[in-house]
Amino acid sequence: MTNPDFEWLGENEFLSVRIGGGRTHRERLLLIGRPYDGQVRVREWDSDSWNTEGEDTDVDPAEILAEIETAYASALSVTPEIYQIRLWLTGQVG
Repeated sequence: MTNPDFEWLGENEFLSVRIGGGRTHRERLLLIGRPYDGQVRVREWDSDSWNTEGEDTDVDPAEILAEIETAYASALSVTPEIYQIRLWLTGQVG
């Protein structure tokens, strides 16, 4: 489900998440919108695509959270803190 107001959201409507790279993982930057109608809009870049517009997808918040938690459990650096990411993806941040 695409948020029809995606282009008009304010500066506090997105959470930037950085997932550090490693020998077998590319560094990733995710720009995650607020949950909307059971989905979140994610724009993603990785260490091979910094100079592009990024790739947009609409995903279930639980799916992207599981992906981020897997990276965290694999000892990849994740910022901001995982707790803040959980709050964002569950709609508990105002």
